[in-house]
Amino acid sequence: MIVAVLPVPAMSEVGPHAVINVSQDLLRAYKAEDASALHGLLAPALQAEYPVERLRVILTRCRALTHEIDRFSIPSWGARHYGFFGVYAEISVFEMILEIDENEKIVHWVITDDVTSSNQQCIVSRV
Repeated sequence: MIVAVLPVPAMSEVGPHAVINVSQDLLRAYKAEDASALHGLLAPALQAEYPVERLRVILTRCRALTHEIDRFSIPSWGARHYGFFGVYAEISVFEMILEIDENEKIVHWVITDDVTSSNQQCIVSRV
């Protein structure tokens, strides 16, 4: 008797550089202060939670913290869906956590000078 085994469909996996690519798109939107572009980088659930006007306010708060950002590092730690980055800004070096979904859309983003703080001024995430 021959038994056929059907392959189990693999879960969609993002490419090895996806989180880096999304971080570069995020940096372009951030530097341009383009809330609409940032909105387009978000996963649908976050898009519903963060309309463009709300993102404009968040970008303003972020820029008050960082001023101009020169660049993001490559992730110092992470995986295909998330990364911990250095943020090289005009006045200091900050930390950034970026998490994306299987469609390479942002599900969590924070730039901070204190990752342990429960009150972040530069964050886009599910509550």
